[in-house]
Amino acid sequence: MPFKRWLQRALANGYRNYRFGTHLKPSSYFGVLMAYLLPSKRAVLDAERRHLFPTRSGERLLDVGCGNGAFLDLAQRIGWRTVGIDFDPEAVKTARSLGLDVRLGGIDVLNPALEQFDGITLSHVIEHVHTLTELLRACYRLLKPGGWIWVETPNLDAIGHELFRRNWLHLDPPRHLVLFTRAALLQALVNAGFTYAEDQPYRPQYAPSFGASEFIAKGLNPIPPPTPSDDTRKIIRRAETVARHDFIKRECITLKAQKLVSAQQSKPRSAAEAL
Repeated sequence: MPFKRWLQRALANGYRNYRFGTHLKPSSYFGVLMAYLLPSKRAVLDAERRHLFPTRSGERLLDVGCGNGAFLDLAQRIGWRTVGIDFDPEAVKTARSLGLDVRLGGIDVLNPALEQFDGITLSHVIEHVHTLTELLRACYRLLKPGGWIWVETPNLDAIGHELFRRNWLHLDPPRHLVLFTRAALLQALVNAGFTYAEDQPYRPQYAPSFGASEFIAKGLNPIPPPTPSDDTRKIIRRAETVARHDFIKRECITLKAQKLVSAQQSKPRSAAEAL
């Protein structure tokens, strides 16, 4: 491994081990200092685990659309008991080969009368489904009282969509069926019974998206995400400055909402009022 890449990994692992109690190698304690000197880098590392907190209490986590189980493995390393579901037989096979509890199919393979979860994550899943409200209501039933749901999806109001229009990476037809604004996703969560929704911490997202969108506009293959041109890098810096302070303009919407602890608990008229 080239020294530069080794050093980057050691610094990142140093922060990961400090933040999440893991024992990743290689590792350097200087990574903790670097993470706090570079808050954008720290935000990216925190988002790897979808803003999970370490746990020793054995809380249960469900990942909907878990793919090969990479995130489930990260969550297990910080104490969560995990379950995943996915429609891809090969992805499920790979995840199971890692010793992970992954079920083949959709949300209907889980029975809320038999198992409940403390948290559920859906990372870039809802843009692929036809019936979002049904999916969110099923998640609500699977959560324990006071449990939470974490959702991330492309943002139709993003600066990237404004700039690249039909060439925006996240339009991704025909795989993406529906895209959301933040207001629309908040309302969908309310309709499913959730409350106390909040935006998750900012992290830089525009560089890979803008680079890929630039290539799409030129008729080139955007995978893997290419390095943006100098002119596009200037636009990225301006976009990130705006997105840091305006969550409505971020490349993706990232929300966490809660299930009521009890039926008697007061519920806001809309999720927006809970922010």
